[in-house]
Amino acid sequence: MQPPGAEEGELEIVTIASSRHDDGDEALLEEFHRGIYWEAFEAQQEPIAVWKRALWGGGSPYELTIRIAGRALRDRARREILGGIAFERYPRSGCGLITYMVIAPAARRQGLGKRLQRDAARTLFAAGAPAVFGEVNDPRRAGDGVAEPPEAMWRRLERNQAWGARVVDVRYVQPALADGLARDHGLCLIALAGGAPLAPTMAGEIVRAFVDELYAITEGRAPDHALVAAIPDRIALIELRR
Repeated sequence: MQPPGAEEGELEIVTIASSRHDDGDEALLEEFHRGIYWEAFEAQQEPIAVWKRALWGGGSPYELTIRIAGRALRDRARREILGGIAFERYPRSGCGLITYMVIAPAARRQGLGKRLQRDAARTLFAAGAPAVFGEVNDPRRAGDGVAEPPEAMWRRLERNQAWGARVVDVRYVQPALADGLARDHGLCLIALAGGAPLAPTMAGEIVRAFVDELYAITEGRAPDHALVAAIPDRIALIELRR
């Protein structure tokens, strides 16, 4: 797979993680954050200081990895960022979460998003994750405080389902990701596939452990009791249709 214009340079994917810190990583991360990441997630963005603290601040309660795709990524004069993905692994539950993925308009519909998501999920499963999750706007909540047009919400969900993801059929509320940010009630939790298709159900204890740890890390407290109590012992992994 090569995005348009690949003849100008081979596609390169740079991995930025706490276990490695190559020269130029910080500048590349900053360019990605203020560029296509900010354009896609301005309303839901995490401050870059949060990323840097998780990557290089020491003592982070989770493992953050960011992969940036493009051409000439180590050459600031010729660099072209085509996409990127951020994913986290939570040590207590063992679960993984794809937090952000964005593809530049010029590189869309070329397979780059699928590749980045698949490889991130495989990395997390290989590290022992019992589940890898993602979050997308829930088209069932269109008009209920969710500003994105329903058509765009359905397209994103259908694209993820075509890649093997399934909706975790339980009520989900994303915690506040940083000071000054609000909880997001308009998302659904999706389970991502790695190299094999997902089972039709998932153990509720996996989701409960993940949600509990996510809230502890982001908000420093437990999730609302009603949110956790509503998680059954077995959760269906479903494919939503319009």
